[in-house]
Amino acid sequence: MESIECPDCGCQKFYVKNPDDPYELYVFECDSGRLVFEDEAVDIDEDTEAYCDRCAWHGRYETLKPKNR
Repeated sequence: MESIECPDCGCQKFYVKNPDDPYELYVFECDSGRLVFEDEAVDIDEDTEAYCDRCAWHGRYETLKPKNR
């Protein structure tokens, strides 16, 4: 997998919420096929709800599209 971007605004930074504490966020980018977290890394699969760091988009991780597509 290559770098990914938001399907609405093109941002390449995302976050997921901690399922036990929705106020705890894990910010990440996908660079050259690997997830790079700002702080603590968490497991993300295709069904994980991801949120764009710039706009209101959110959806399943698998719906994020490759950059420059």
